[in-house]
Amino acid sequence: MSFPRIAFSLLGSAILIGFSACQIVPEAQPDPTRFFVLEDPGIIAGQATSPRTGATIGLLGIRLPVYLGDSRAIAISSPQQEIEFRDFERWAEPLDEGIERVLQSALGRAPNVARVLTLPFGAETTRGFDLQINVIDCEGFVAGENKSARFSCEYSIMDPAGELVAHGISQATPETWSGTPGDLARLLSAAIVEGAATIAEAIPAE
Repeated sequence: MSFPRIAFSLLGSAILIGFSACQIVPEAQPDPTRFFVLEDPGIIAGQATSPRTGATIGLLGIRLPVYLGDSRAIAISSPQQEIEFRDFERWAEPLDEGIERVLQSALGRAPNVARVLTLPFGAETTRGFDLQINVIDCEGFVAGENKSARFSCEYSIMDPAGELVAHGISQATPETWSGTPGDLARLLSAAIVEGAATIAEAIPAE
């Protein structure tokens, strides 16, 4: 075999080996993302009560700050007004829907509330009051070694004619947070329930 033919053969073998190496598919890695939900602790503990008399409330929806509505990543704030989004620790549903679900459940257990309806309301639905919620914050808060869960919201209660009958801000008691996303979901759920109690107290007697 002549030298050029040997060189050509070796070159072809090298190309084939290189091509084969390119075809090796890296082993798939498990997705590290974890998903968390808000839950009404009263329901989890089996503390739900039977239907009662009281006002029928129409929940008009939950408005979130833009930074909370644009991402499902759990948000962590700091005293420097910085927001960290934990991309691998995410809410399993849109945050406004999770807050609405917990709020509806917790308000429905208030002694002066018969039931809580969410949009869309039926044409035949009669409501005693409508409720609009603007969330101010719903996140973890880290200041050095201190970690806490923060939830606050602005609420407006309107009568059937659309007249404002009660308005206020509910700020849940800041609770020490362990730093884990599961604990944050638990603390924020409890804070929403605390907010529901404040709102229920503001509902006028019919």
